Amino acid sequence: MFKRFTPILVLVALCWVVFVVNNLLWNGHLNQYGIIPRHVRGLPGILWAPFLHVSLRHLAANTVPLLILGAVLCARSPAEFEIVAVAGTLLSGGLTWLFARNGCHIGASGLIFCFFGYLASLAYFRRTFGALLLSIVCLFAYGGMLQGLMPTSAAISWEGHIAGLVSGVFLAGMSSKPRPNISRHE
Repeated sequence: MFKRFTPILVLVALCWVVFVVNNLLWNGHLNQYGIIPRHVRGLPGILWAPFLHVSLRHLAANTVPLLILGAVLCARSPAEFEIVAVAGTLLSGGLTWLFARNGCHIGASGLIFCFFGYLASLAYFRRTFGALLLSIVCLFAYGGMLQGLMPTSAAISWEGHIAGLVSGVFLAGMSSKPRPNISRHE
């Protein structure tokens, strides 16, 4: 049973290890490798941004929702978690790179919003009782996150939040497309 949650535990552990190494050994030097919109040198940040956090408070604020929403995805299926995590990182990071304001965007919140968007929109796309129940619980427990879509602080990448949410909804829709029923007529 514990093995099912290994992917999210590894992801969260990596965030903490990177934070400790970056801030205690390298004095935050890695933070410059976040997503820098519309600059070629900012493209690698699409991969690195979820692991970089500017402060302990920033990392702690991201850890709990990342762990809980990621655990829900792992409980559904570790393979589903891996697909959503990888595709969500690339898609939300790419959208942030394309559309965000100038600056260096770091943190796991884009991925958190992707997980939230994915889980919260499953009911719309899957139309099953289980998906409806999951979406309701997700919206009830984490619906307050939606305030993070508003530009309230220059230090918060609300564009990354929107990109994550859009990516999650898109991925839920793509994963729920009906498969064509191919039958052979002889």
